[in-house]
Amino acid sequence: MLPDLVHARHLAQLGLLKQILDEADLATNLLEKSEAIPLHVLMAGFQEDKKGRERFLHFSFLPLNDDDIVAIQLLQIYSTLPFHLQEGARDGVASVLLEINTRLPIGHFGINEQNELHYRYVYSISASSTFESEEVLEILSLFVYMCDMFAEHVELVASGEASAEQVVQSLR
Repeated sequence: MLPDLVHARHLAQLGLLKQILDEADLATNLLEKSEAIPLHVLMAGFQEDKKGRERFLHFSFLPLNDDDIVAIQLLQIYSTLPFHLQEGARDGVASVLLEINTRLPIGHFGINEQNELHYRYVYSISASSTFESEEVLEILSLFVYMCDMFAEHVELVASGEASAEQVVQSLR
């Protein structure tokens, strides 16, 4: 369990991040930790995908043992993809994700225990600094670009429109 001071620092930093995203005209919502939410989470809407589906970014600091790791903090940027995994498609999608993840400069695509597809990046920042607007916006731009570049390929297999082999071949 994280000390109250660490939670307070994370909340303050997410507040600064919220200001940066608000200034970039993204709709944001900062959710404080509670019985239902174990960590503070900043949510932000970002551009719809090519099919007009809403997408959201979730920001949260990963809990670290402050006795062992004191120089950095890890900020997770997470987005659930706006489509579903058809029954029986998990293995094919997993092979496509493996192929795609080798091409990504940041982050990775994955499937969680509830068969939700996501794109995730863990951003390492110095524990002694605050967010720089330009840096944050460039990282988010790259995050969205990677998501846009490969999510369509994942969806083709997840929906059953194409086989994993076809998609992997198109990526090569």
